[in-house]
Order: sequence, then C-alpha cells, then structure tokens
Amino acid sequence: MLKAAVIGLGNIGFKLGLDSLRKRTWSHVSAYEKCEMTELIGAVEINDENISIFKQYYSDIPVFKTIHELIDNLNVDIASVCTPGENHYSVLRELIECPGIKGIFCEKPIALTVNEAKEMVRISDKRGVVLAVNYLRRWDDNYLFARRTVQEGKIGKIKAVNAYYPARIFNMGAHLFDAVRMVIQKKPEIVSGISFDLDCIDPTASGWIVFEEDIICTVNSRRKREDFIFEIDIIGDNGRVRISENESRDSVEWFAYNESLRYTGYRELFSKQQESINEKDRFVEAVNDIAAVVKGEEPEVNCTGEDGLYSLALCFTMLESAKRNGKPLKVEI
Repeated sequence: MLKAAVIGLGNIGFKLGLDSLRKRTWSHVSAYEKCEMTELIGAVEINDENISIFKQYYSDIPVFKTIHELIDNLNVDIASVCTPGENHYSVLRELIECPGIKGIFCEKPIALTVNEAKEMVRISDKRGVVLAVNYLRRWDDNYLFARRTVQEGKIGKIKAVNAYYPARIFNMGAHLFDAVRMVIQKKPEIVSGISFDLDCIDPTASGWIVFEEDIICTVNSRRKREDFIFEIDIIGDNGRVRISENESRDSVEWFAYNESLRYTGYRELFSKQQESINEKDRFVEAVNDIAAVVKGEEPEVNCTGEDGLYSLALCFTMLESAKRNGKPLKVEI
C-alpha cells in the first residue's frame, strides 16, 4: 500500500465528497480511501473549521498545519495538492524536496503562470517524481472510447472540432482544452480569442484553435457558469464522434458517412453500433493510475505535468489574443 496525504481539505480536497447528490467520487480524500493501492495517512490544513469537519469523519487520521510537520511525522509516498491555485507552485516546490515523495497529484490549474508550470514540470522530471494533473476526463471511459475511435481511424482524418463549455476559462475552459487534446492527440499551434469580461479573476473566452495538420477547433462558451454544458464534436472525412455531458448520463456517439438515401451523389452520417461502455469511477481510476506509475507498473500517467502546462498555455494565449482584439497568436510552451 502506498501512503497518501492530502494538502488542503477544502472542496476538492475533501468536502465535495460530502455532497449526497454527487454520485461519483469527487474528492481526493475519498479517492485515496477507495483505491486499493493507497492508504490515506495524513493531511495538511490551516482552516480550523475544515479540520473540525474532517475529524468528524476521519478522527484517526492526523491533520497538520504545515507540510514540514506532516513529513516529520509520517512517511508519505503520494501527496495531493488541493490548495488554492496561487499556492500550487510553492507547495509543489516544498513537497518535491521532501524525502520519500514519489508522486504528486496536483489540482488544476497546475500554476498561475506558464513559467511556474514549466518549472514545476522541469523540477519533477529532474527529481524523478511522478507529476499528475487532475483533468479527470483523462480517466473517463467515454473520453477514452472517443480517443480510441479517433486513433483507430474509424472517423478518418479529422477535419473539424467544435467544443462547448459554460464559463470561466481557467476552471471549465481548461478542462475543455485538455479533453480536446486528449481525444485528438494533436499539438495546438495558433489561437484566437474573444472575451467580454477580461477584468474578471477568471474570465470567459470563446475563439478557435488551430492544431497540427490544420485542424480547426472552435471554442464556444455559454458565458454563464450555472448553465452547464460540456461537449466535444469531432468530425472526420469518414465519420464523427461526439461526447456530451448531461444530467441523466454522460454519453459518446459514433457516426459513419454512408451513401445518402435521400440525395443522389451525397453522403450522410449514420449512427454506428458501439460496444457498451461500462464506466468506472474516474477519480479512483486516476489514483490507481498514479499509484501504478509510482510502483513502476506503468510508464506514464494519463495526465502529465506537461498536459497541465499545455492547458494553462492555451488559456493564457486565448485571453491574450482577446486583449488584442482576436489577433491569432502562437501557443508558446
């Protein structure tokens, strides 16, 4: 069993796991508890109210006020960084110096600047510490099915991508960028953006991204966080795969172009029979994945520090383009 600790017992670290309406695992504490390869042995939290709530459920797990105290008292293999985003860089720098740390599971965004994110990736690689970023769709069976469908050439060469998210580019937009990259497996090259709330802490932006092989992805925002929409529609020269997240269930659809039954000389999209997708608990799968890499059973986690870096760079590039009235800008990593 790998020994795990959670740094930060706020919503994603712990409290979302108390929401009875959330059917999946939604916190790092719950994920470590459910993973058969990990044991949660400690936590770090400075908020006394959060500590008090945590202790109501996990009275036997010690909570420390600093990472230094945690490491002095416990032998930790994997640590989750669930502090506010502005602290991710400093927390990771401190963790990575700690003896025994083999893996770090960092909440998104990985950092508040691209340069900080680059440094986090560099230091982790240098120290041989596994760095994973929590873009959970990387462990979601619907998205994995969509990626396989694309990789196996079932929709042919990608011609267009259309993607939708509710609002807040560093929150939900970053998830969208990473999910698109994960499914199509192409490098983003140029970005153009438009935004109407650039003065916000977490603005909302729409626009387009040009990926390798001249694949254009449109990015559309509902511009209202509470009106949830998260969809990716990938169209190839032989078909289409579409992922939608809805109240009833997340779903993926696969279509193929066939000769039209209505228009001579045309092709139309026909729904294809696909295997049943038995969805596993993606948060637990993420921890399983990290544990397997730490133990040397797998070569690389599904969502690396570099993946987190790319998603952050796309956010900043789209916003910078919006500040310049949509001027296309190169994605610099």
